[in-house]
Amino acid sequence: MAAWLLAAATPAGAQVRGIQAEIHALVERDGVHAGTDVRAALRVSLPDGFHTQSDTPRDPTLIPTVLRFEPPPGVEVVEVVYPPASDLIQEGQAEPLAVFEQTFAIGVLFRLGGVGEGPLDVPGRLRYQACDDRLCYAPVTADVSWTLDVVPASVSGTPQHEDVIAAIPYGTGAPPEAPPAPA
Repeated sequence: MAAWLLAAATPAGAQVRGIQAEIHALVERDGVHAGTDVRAALRVSLPDGFHTQSDTPRDPTLIPTVLRFEPPPGVEVVEVVYPPASDLIQEGQAEPLAVFEQTFAIGVLFRLGGVGEGPLDVPGRLRYQACDDRLCYAPVTADVSWTLDVVPASVSGTPQHEDVIAAIPYGTGAPPEAPPAPA
């Protein structure tokens, strides 16, 4: 009996741990105004040699990269702009995989309504599955949050992260995916 229990606990039955990405929530300015649209981004960096499936993998059995939100009152998520996918040719696959490379940025457009001045946190969750050239690891859901510093209209914010924000084609994205219904 003990030998059977030991065999049942072998690595073949264990789930491979998820690969942690370095994730940074970026905002286009250090001060934003109520009643305006705010461009933001999520910069994702995986360890060397890893990629994720795109937001629309060609194979429906693969886990897509998805960014969801829980915006506070007065904040609307207008669009999410995923980067273009790269084709990854993998042995044994009929067609290339649609993937996001090791480092990528997802654009987000927030619309601020009648929000008060001061820091405003906009939480979200990034779900992704990191893979290397041989294996996909357990999916990971990472909590993320953008802090928007809402300032009076008379104060202008200083641009930030211009290299990342300028590279995102805002206006070409789609509304965010709705959160899954409770079970």
